[in-house]
Amino acid sequence: MADVRRAVRELWDKTAVTEGDVVAVALSGGADSLALTAASIFEANKAGIQIAVITVNHNLQEGSELVANNAKKQAEELGAFIAEVVSISVPKNSLGMEAAARNERYKALDLFALKHKAKFTMLGHTLDDQAETVLLGLARGSGAKSIAGMSEISGDGKYLRPLLNIRREQTVSFCTDSGLEFWSDPQNQDEKFSRVKVRKNILPILEQELGPGMALALARTAELLQEDISYLEAQASEAFEAASKTTSNSVILDCKKLEELPKALGSRVIHQGLVLLGAEPSKASIDSVYELVTNWHGQKPLTLPSVRVERRNNEITLKSTKTLKPGAC
Repeated sequence: MADVRRAVRELWDKTAVTEGDVVAVALSGGADSLALTAASIFEANKAGIQIAVITVNHNLQEGSELVANNAKKQAEELGAFIAEVVSISVPKNSLGMEAAARNERYKALDLFALKHKAKFTMLGHTLDDQAETVLLGLARGSGAKSIAGMSEISGDGKYLRPLLNIRREQTVSFCTDSGLEFWSDPQNQDEKFSRVKVRKNILPILEQELGPGMALALARTAELLQEDISYLEAQASEAFEAASKTTSNSVILDCKKLEELPKALGSRVIHQGLVLLGAEPSKASIDSVYELVTNWHGQKPLTLPSVRVERRNNEITLKSTKTLKPGAC
């Protein structure tokens, strides 16, 4: 139990959570989030901090309302300042059920934090979740940022994950030792989900064939990559300021300045410009714009999702093709 409580306390110290603050905790009822909730309330009572607990009912399984209400009751019994169930509807779209559910869940978390003036929202992802995320990123070939997994602090500082160095078995032990009955989500055994395949099949094979400690090694890889990415993104932000200018609906890039940058930075500058215009750029989109920098021979304008791209002389103009919110650029 001490490890989980220590992890919460140390992250609060790092992020300057102080007496009188409200901190939200996302509780599903599973061992990870229940251990996090109990540890947070225990530490909060000593520090004069208020814990607001949200349980999101995704309405995707039979009996989900009962599970959510039971989790709310547990939070109240543990001494939560506030405990609420928020019911959401997960749309059917091209994202797939997992991604769509995650998007709606985070919207609900943000609204709850805003409603209760929570300084942060705590999430119960563990080291095992991190290892699975790294393997999925490798399998999808989705780049260093994906392989870097989840950050201890993310979402522009809104979300905290204190358990990223805690194993799943430790959260189960925490609940057992505390007399807390946790919910075992049947979807965590359903191999139609890629993450479950990794958890049940891939990681055990790696442990068997390459030796124990694979989850720890994968989590360490994520931590090292996060340090590198943090540095590169800081450098890219400086480069973006130097190599771009913005209007109400456009970003104009200086090709000479981009050519002087290493590709790792130049690509990030382009990515930042596209994101600023509300796009969700793929690697192929970024590469096609980068080609206008390094291999310019009078190509026609590019039409990317949400953005039109045109080079004239020494400038590339990224122009939004959709209505932007005031102040977006």
